[in-house]
Amino acid sequence: MKKLFDLFFYKIHYKVLAFIFAILLWLLATNKEITEAEVKVKIVPVSTGNYEVIDYYPTQVYLSCEGYRKDLLILREKGVVKVLLPKVLPLRNDKGMLEIKVENLILPVSSVKVKNVTPNYLKVKVEKLIKKVVPVKLNASGVRKNLKLVLSPNYVIVYVPEKKKNKVNFVKTEKIDLSSIRENAEIYLNIESEYKVDPKRVKLSIKRREGK
Repeated sequence: MKKLFDLFFYKIHYKVLAFIFAILLWLLATNKEITEAEVKVKIVPVSTGNYEVIDYYPTQVYLSCEGYRKDLLILREKGVVKVLLPKVLPLRNDKGMLEIKVENLILPVSSVKVKNVTPNYLKVKVEKLIKKVVPVKLNASGVRKNLKLVLSPNYVIVYVPEKKKNKVNFVKTEKIDLSSIRENAEIYLNIESEYKVDPKRVKLSIKRREGK
């Protein structure tokens, strides 16, 4: 009787494992299957010229996509797609309408192919930016007195809305703690600014003062 009992549960055990294995294979095959879907996403216009987008419509579009099922699910979950705008826009009174081209979309999942966008236009309102040369301030703590600090370059170009040009007089580097620095060193620091800057980072040269 015990042998029959053990044999019964032995067979059940392997049937359960076979069932689980079959499910895993099905899921794997499904996720690797190329399929098509329509995905609703939020779009974020990205300026590539000397202007800033302050308003746009529509804010959401439908993408007719093709890709692996798992990648389409990721796209649906992320729900945000960037749209690269041209350097020069066809504007009238700082407003314009342009076509949303598939090749200008930046998706969070690069393997997904977009076939169509609905609607395929974007109305934008922009604000022109001007170039302004401003000094760079080092945002550092723990600076030792025997060290000489030099930023290169110590001036950058910042692109600001014309109405704010008098409010932006300098930019800062990312914050850094120099308390552990005792000898000569070179460190590259990013510029922190809400506006576009050029260059985006500067070099901090650290030199020990002679005789100290």
